[in-house]
Amino acid sequence: MSSALAQRMVLFAIYAFAGWLLETSYASIRERRFVNRGFLCGPFCPIYGFAALLILAVTARAGARLDDPWARGLAIILVSALLVTWLEYATGWLLDRVFHRKWWNYQGRKMNIGGYVCVEYSLLWGALAFVLAELIHPAILQLLTPLPAWFNITAAWIILFYFAIDTGVSVSKEWQRKHSAGLHRLKLR
Repeated sequence: MSSALAQRMVLFAIYAFAGWLLETSYASIRERRFVNRGFLCGPFCPIYGFAALLILAVTARAGARLDDPWARGLAIILVSALLVTWLEYATGWLLDRVFHRKWWNYQGRKMNIGGYVCVEYSLLWGALAFVLAELIHPAILQLLTPLPAWFNITAAWIILFYFAIDTGVSVSKEWQRKHSAGLHRLKLR
């Protein structure tokens, strides 16, 4: 595994954990009880890891061409909002089709599409992406860059192993939930 790929995997895990922390804190405060907002059993929301890496890759290219800081900021927000909206819709739709369950639902929000995305949250994700690209990511890179390559590579293998196990366990639990719910409905008929 290359050092660059290893560093991307470490960043993926950091942002997936940060997303889980953000989602779980928000939901737990609203419901006044602990709510695990992730698909996985562990403390990670992979959609945040994928979204962060996608945003950082695309906005680095798009923003590098803009000298005006206001234009750069606006481009990051708009491009990120579009990217995250697409990713959120695709992920929500896929999870719903495979497991017949919605992990989030914007049905009550204005201008939503199937409850998977809405304009209000798309703009919020765009603003958060700006904070990520301009403030958080540079600070995290300053922490990771001095680490030796072997550390990132070892961490990446551990992360890969962990996510493989957690994904297997989580998918298995969801399949059991889906099938037991289906059997329960059949018994009620």
